[in-house]
Amino acid sequence: MDRTDRRIHRALNSHWEYLNTCAVRLNPSVLIEPSDGYSTIKYVRTEGNASIFDTVPILLRVPERADAPSIDLFVVITGFLHISRTLFETDEQIRTLNFGTQAAYFRLKGKTLNHIYGAHFDFSQSELGHPVFHGQMKSFSEFSGVIKDRGWFEDFVLEDAVDGVLRTVRLPSAQMDVFSYFLQVVADHMLGAMSGEDEKLRFSEMLDRSKTIQGAGSQVARLQVAPAIHCYRAAHWYPPNP
Repeated sequence: MDRTDRRIHRALNSHWEYLNTCAVRLNPSVLIEPSDGYSTIKYVRTEGNASIFDTVPILLRVPERADAPSIDLFVVITGFLHISRTLFETDEQIRTLNFGTQAAYFRLKGKTLNHIYGAHFDFSQSELGHPVFHGQMKSFSEFSGVIKDRGWFEDFVLEDAVDGVLRTVRLPSAQMDVFSYFLQVVADHMLGAMSGEDEKLRFSEMLDRSKTIQGAGSQVARLQVAPAIHCYRAAHWYPPNP
């Protein structure tokens, strides 16, 4: 790891900790771990212009809906990021060159843990039949081990409702890197029709901060349209706070 890698690592850690803090302020009852950036984002290696980082499995315990009385939904997210070194060296701008994300959802009912949704998200510039940004459903029942290893349950019965799902459907999507997916979880499970002005403002702050990271869309000529000309990340897909 050289000086550029360390500076990028520090910037990614700061970004994660900011999003984490905002999410907890939206709903103090939610669980997010790890909470600090250096425990979450790990430097892997440098390849040419790319500094490559992995995230450890991030565990969230959230309500299924913002107004739900209990927090019985577990979400596990993990992935990798390739960050442009040259752009960071010249402009201190974080731009992703590649990414991959895996997400698994589990619903707790008594002592039964139901795996109810799983998907992975990828980036493909020119592979035949592949949207540039896409998601595919998949069972990640093995991620239940993250919940167990973090000490939540001594024992549970695992039921997999995702097993056997058709895995070859590639759904075009925004750039759902780990940070973007975390933003989706917040939007899906911590915001609702009854959210107040404080919640709306906090989410708007998260969107603004998220837009400081550029996506990989700038590498694909056919995607060069305003206003997200260098991005196509999920932060541009939500309306701002009116």
